[in-house]
Amino acid sequence: MIPRLIACCFLVVSHIHAGDFRVGAAQVDITPKDGTPLGGYYKFRGSEGVLDPLHAKTLVFEKDGVHAAIVVLDLSGTVRPLVAEMRKAIQEQCGIEGDHVMISGTHTHSGPQQPRGSLMDDITKVNSPAGVSYISALPGLVAQSVKEAKAKLTPAKASVAVGKAEGISFNRRVLRDGVKEAIWQPKKLNPATDKPAGPIDPDVGVVAFHGAGADAAPLASFLNFAMHPTSVGGGTKISADYPGVFTRLITERHGLGMISVFANGCCGNINHHDYITGKHRSTLELGTALADAADAAWAKLEPTTAYAPRVRSEQVTLQRRSYTPEQIAKAKDMAANMFTKNFGTVPMAETVCILETEEKKEKNIPLLAEVQVIALSDEVAIVALPGEIFVELGLALKKASPFKTTLIAELANGSIGYIPNRDAYPQGNYEVVSARNEVGSGEKLVEVALRLLGEVKKGE
Repeated sequence: MIPRLIACCFLVVSHIHAGDFRVGAAQVDITPKDGTPLGGYYKFRGSEGVLDPLHAKTLVFEKDGVHAAIVVLDLSGTVRPLVAEMRKAIQEQCGIEGDHVMISGTHTHSGPQQPRGSLMDDITKVNSPAGVSYISALPGLVAQSVKEAKAKLTPAKASVAVGKAEGISFNRRVLRDGVKEAIWQPKKLNPATDKPAGPIDPDVGVVAFHGAGADAAPLASFLNFAMHPTSVGGGTKISADYPGVFTRLITERHGLGMISVFANGCCGNINHHDYITGKHRSTLELGTALADAADAAWAKLEPTTAYAPRVRSEQVTLQRRSYTPEQIAKAKDMAANMFTKNFGTVPMAETVCILETEEKKEKNIPLLAEVQVIALSDEVAIVALPGEIFVELGLALKKASPFKTTLIAELANGSIGYIPNRDAYPQGNYEVVSARNEVGSGEKLVEVALRLLGEVKKGE
């Protein structure tokens, strides 16, 4: 009798430890009301009308009682205090540990602004009643999305492929013969004197999750590409930009019952404008081109054996930039006149950066950057980085990763602004003068991410 009881207990324990890999997906509408302050530009824009809705899209993974969640918002990014509130609400309402939740923004420039604790708050009027009302509701809506996704957890199989999207994205920084400073977003390159300051990342990452049953219906997909979503422009209508078109088309083409989630890659210096020909693609053209590239990859999906999500997260303290007394005085003078004069994007960005940096230095507020890793199998891992990361850093991270497929979500779990690679700092211009972090910070984040990837690869 006792041996039989032991055998039964062994079977139960074995069943528990050999549980199914399960996936749940959901989306919740987070479209703002008219009058909500918009982000993406150094000016106030109150929303007026909707081109297409915004969502909080969620994937929840579970195996053997271990959960992880990925939430992507159709917003310009994320800020640390708001992420902390969202994670708290998720943990309380859904029972998923906060550090097992990744929250990123698609970086659409046609969505609501979030408070940044800088002069930008005054410029964008994010702390107006309409702005406060919108931001206050977000944690509850995000938690609702996770709760709904968790409730839909079902046995699933994962598969992965990486496609190529050539001629869609372009490095927006240009080096010109005889000019020391990089040129930012020229209308068109002169092939005789100009060249892109860096590469692009053409990879279109696709992770598909199908039901484990006989029908194997698609449940969800995670999509990844590196390119600024600014195709709608600086108007006042709400839009998810090309990620909205991209995800909609993938769902329409591969399964109306699934949720398609897009996380933006390292696109700090990558735009959609063709600087070689001067051509601008529409939002529909961009989303369709990416969907076509993802379709080609979909046909080559390879199964991967998913295990219980392995999650690591680390807070990294970075060094803030240093400025001369002359730079600080100039910034203060410009700030005093910024609301009555248009100084241009680059000088305004530099002013905001200098004053924010100096204020937080005086208050001894550290510059914290969270690096997070979620591994789903021995072949697939997702890295979350907190800022607008230069593509060179993303490419270096992918190349050195111990995982066959490494997908990167930027503007995740907060944002510290632009994070250029080391070589870009002497070249100056917009992204560099906007960077809060000192030279070498991006490489430090890559180093930490690689160490965490190594740990989850070994199962530590």
